[in-house]
Amino acid sequence: MSTRLIIRRLIPAAAMLSALIAVTGPAGAISRIETTKTDCHAIRAVLVREGAAILRHTSKRGLPIYDRYVSSSLLCPGNSVGVWASVPARDTNSCRVIACDANASDDDDMIRFRPLLRITQ
Repeated sequence: MSTRLIIRRLIPAAAMLSALIAVTGPAGAISRIETTKTDCHAIRAVLVREGAAILRHTSKRGLPIYDRYVSSSLLCPGNSVGVWASVPARDTNSCRVIACDANASDDDDMIRFRPLLRITQ
């Protein structure tokens, strides 16, 4: 087998292997927090430390409510916009956090200034 033939076969195999390794990298686990069992400062500390978390609590009707919250509006994916939200915590009924709202930018097609939202300790 000639060197050229070997190289022709190795290049596509190497490209496929590198693409597979890139796709199957380590999964970033996201914390899940039951907000009514956690103090507000602890919820916000997890968001600052990890960047994002799934916050869960039970509604007045007994249904589970959960969503992804972030430490900065820069972490919102795609066209979503960071908006202030509040969740119940063990020590307060209104713990201020940032949610990503995909519908907040549907009213216009123009890119406009959006303030940077960030949770600080």
